[in-house]
Amino acid sequence: MTVRARRSNNPGGVMAATWLIGIGLVFLLQQTLDLRWGQAWPMFVILAGIGSLVSLLVTLGHRRRWFTALAWPLLLIVAGTLLLLSTTGNLGIEPGDLVSRWWPVAVIAAGAWILVGAVLPQSRLGDDRLQLPLEGATSAQVRIRFGGGELSVGTARPGLLVDGSFEGMPARYDLRGPGNVVLEPESPQSWPWWERTPSWRIGLPAEVPLDLEIESGAAKTRVELDETRLRSLRIQTGASDTRVRLPRAAGETRVRAESGAASLVFEVPDGVAARIRSRMALGSTRVDETRFPRADGGWETPGFGSAANRVEIEIQGGVGSVEVRAPDPQPPSSRWMIQTFGSQ
Repeated sequence: MTVRARRSNNPGGVMAATWLIGIGLVFLLQQTLDLRWGQAWPMFVILAGIGSLVSLLVTLGHRRRWFTALAWPLLLIVAGTLLLLSTTGNLGIEPGDLVSRWWPVAVIAAGAWILVGAVLPQSRLGDDRLQLPLEGATSAQVRIRFGGGELSVGTARPGLLVDGSFEGMPARYDLRGPGNVVLEPESPQSWPWWERTPSWRIGLPAEVPLDLEIESGAAKTRVELDETRLRSLRIQTGASDTRVRLPRAAGETRVRAESGAASLVFEVPDGVAARIRSRMALGSTRVDETRFPRADGGWETPGFGSAANRVEIEIQGGVGSVEVRAPDPQPPSSRWMIQTFGSQ
């Protein structure tokens, strides 16, 4: 088994503890040093810097460009310290004068830091691998949180819960029980020198019933589930381009999609009945009515209720477009994960 993605270590709990301790220390120091709040307020700036630094440390992976990521926390800590020295009279200059006199120096320093971080040789981001076994689980629950970039979801090798490749943005995972996992970015994509578009390729099990949830932002998403036993799929997406190929023989499948300014395409294989309901605010919905005639405020395959393999699709969207159609006449590519890891 190959595991190089970082397991979650409850960063939310660490951050909550940091802020509680920090706020308590600020009030304690203010009382102990007998400072007026007009003097003590820069301690909150220092606290914000320390909180950002702790957040960086608890999400720091071995491939993270740590040097450039330190810029914001250190800037807050240094600025807060200088302001505190100013408000307490230790610098002999008022805070307003301090800012007006030295802000160009701060801008130059920030630019120099970014320049140094850009030219320093550092390890490439991403290229992480993750293979998690099913370990006897009789069903799978997978939640994928993904921001911007390219996301591909296909079929894993037998016996694996997750078979993943993560380029451009490392991932961390949280095992919440047998067959239950959450995948999310190790850290936010927030720096201009993040040199590669994140690209995640994730294989999921085909041999057990699967419940899948995908949360994405400005992403290009391709989900090929035709070989899986998909039981439910929930999609929440923003300004994205999302295409989903549904299973050929999964029994009953429920799909729920919520989108903003997104393009959603659902491909329903031949021999699978479908019931479709779409509520778009300003968007459009196109359905292959030769297969799914209009019925009861939506579209429905005749004999839907008695079909051995059927999918119920419910869509709620904003200003995007929705299309429900037959799969493209090209060979399924959902087995790409087998070739990716089978050669290693």
